[in-house]
Amino acid sequence: VRLAKHVGQFLAIVAGFWLLGILLSRLAGKALSLSSNVSQILRKFVIQSVRRITIIVGLLLGLAALEINTTPLIAVIGAAGFVIAFALQNTLSNFASGLMIMLYKPFDIGDFVQTSEISGSVKSMTLVTTNVMTPDNKLMVVPNNELWGKVITNVTGSSERRVDLVFGIGYGDDIGAAERVLAEIVAAHPQILKEPEPNIKVAELADSSVNLICRPWVKTADYWPVYWELTRTVKERFDAEGISIPFPQRDVHVHTVASD
Repeated sequence: VRLAKHVGQFLAIVAGFWLLGILLSRLAGKALSLSSNVSQILRKFVIQSVRRITIIVGLLLGLAALEINTTPLIAVIGAAGFVIAFALQNTLSNFASGLMIMLYKPFDIGDFVQTSEISGSVKSMTLVTTNVMTPDNKLMVVPNNELWGKVITNVTGSSERRVDLVFGIGYGDDIGAAERVLAEIVAAHPQILKEPEPNIKVAELADSSVNLICRPWVKTADYWPVYWELTRTVKERFDAEGISIPFPQRDVHVHTVASD
């Protein structure tokens, strides 16, 4: 009867703390969702940690209800943790880097990031690794230390981006006409923002062309569609207006030497 009573208490405590963990994790998630400065990565980590810690506390209390002395168990866990920490130093370095990424939020789930060796969209993250999907749909499992220890470029971290384009015209072409054509194309495109104003200027007198820069601003999601559409439209309009786009040429002069 006594054993059955203790087993019942153990099951009740574990079940109660399991439900409490679900409740507390949901409350933590709702509280964190009210803040715009908390990343999805940190939010998921806190929710999972609250639930797991609550369940572990419930297991320890349940073992105490079974009249099992948990002090030696805690001591063994602590000693084992020290040994594991010493053996897994690199993993702990990734763990620390994961915490820093979660706290300082250089990127979030769905952002497109670039380093010297990595380029892709962040799909998920743990305390040890980050899963990055490359543009050609390859999954890269990157240790967090490899991300935190290098310069990270968050391509989609801002809501607006500048499209940098360079168009070359011939030295005999009308610069004013070329600037007018570029201005008309930019003004007519529905996805180009009015503010900040686009910048169209003569940038360089190159070896075989006069280079004009065209730098409109767009929403980040519209960057590549606008880039491709402007490139095609400018080529078609330049052809229609008689404005040439020079390409490298080489003149070969053949000298014939008369033989005796």
